Amino acid sequence: MAKVIRSWTLKNGLKLEAIDLSKNYYGGYWNVKLVVRGKVRVKPSYLEGMITDPLSEEAKEELGGEVEYRRELTKIGVPEDELERVKGELLSHFERNALPYMEHRAFPERFVRRRFEEVLKDVRIRKMREEMDERDL
Repeated sequence: MAKVIRSWTLKNGLKLEAIDLSKNYYGGYWNVKLVVRGKVRVKPSYLEGMITDPLSEEAKEELGGEVEYRRELTKIGVPEDELERVKGELLSHFERNALPYMEHRAFPERFVRRRFEEVLKDVRIRKMREEMDERDL
């Protein structure tokens, strides 16, 4: 069962939580896996000027109303007596290095725009493959 071990509410309104998905690897050794996740709402203003490609509307639909931020923090082969220390170090490193960037007021828009570009690229590739498959028939 996933357990929330820490949560944050950033200045820009983004809410994140860290869940512990660590598993016993073998004997007294663990594979530590912490997942930091949160939802970023897609505001129409975030995509202004990006809906120019004929496939943009399809990509916008696939993107949906929220985009998930997800980051895995891992370390393998951790002795059981070091589990809590290692988890604390992983979270501290994330807080020092990622949170200041994510807390910027422009982060949600930048994140949504980047994710939209990824989805649009996936839609283009899928359409090209479908066209190639149709030609091969």
